[in-house]
Amino acid sequence: MARYFENFPTIEYNGRRVKDITRRNNFTRNISNNPYLFMPYTVKQGQRPEDIAQSYYGSTDYIWLVYLANNIVDPYLEWPLDDYNFNQYLSRKYAAQSGKTGEDVVEWTRDPDNINNILYYYKEV
Repeated sequence: MARYFENFPTIEYNGRRVKDITRRNNFTRNISNNPYLFMPYTVKQGQRPEDIAQSYYGSTDYIWLVYLANNIVDPYLEWPLDDYNFNQYLSRKYAAQSGKTGEDVVEWTRDPDNINNILYYYKEV
């Protein structure tokens, strides 16, 4: 993994010369044009990026590849939520707007008349 950072620029930080690992790269753009370089995968309910890294690469040490390939900068906010956590998120976000509480908020978000106010998740069974 150390070779990955070789092409990152060197900067001055606290009086020391260090690699600027905060730079974004073109990984996703470069592989998106060549489907032979990656394997498509659909995240299953409740599956974590650690699980995918273990399955694909044989080690959770490569979790950063899962994030990088999916252009995820903040895994806490950008990784898909399971149904329970997603419903909790909807309840917190739209409780004031809907005037409802608990699961009633989730049902309110699914009302097609609210399509202009919110974005909601549709899951095919």
